[in-house]
Amino acid sequence: MAAGSSMKLPTWYRVLAVIVGVFSIGLALVVLVEPLLAIWLLIFFLALALLMMGVDRLVAGVTGHAFGQMVPIVPAILGGTPPSTSSGAPPGTGERPKN
Repeated sequence: MAAGSSMKLPTWYRVLAVIVGVFSIGLALVVLVEPLLAIWLLIFFLALALLMMGVDRLVAGVTGHAFGQMVPIVPAILGGTPPSTSSGAPPGTGERPKN
């Protein structure tokens, strides 16, 4: 974000950022107190990341769309409102309508 910008982050994003920040600080303190736990946590989070990446690739293979193209749809699904496309083109096509 540029300095002086009036754009404000959505509330759900700010809450999520605070929760992730508190969780990260808590994990850092636990690792400092018990260094052997750091190895277990590293293995756990690596396995979790690989699992998430595997699911992402599976969804991309089945649907034919990369997850990054589906991200704008996620808040709409959670909020119950249909996604809006400002360009009028189908999501993920990167094309603009011809005038």
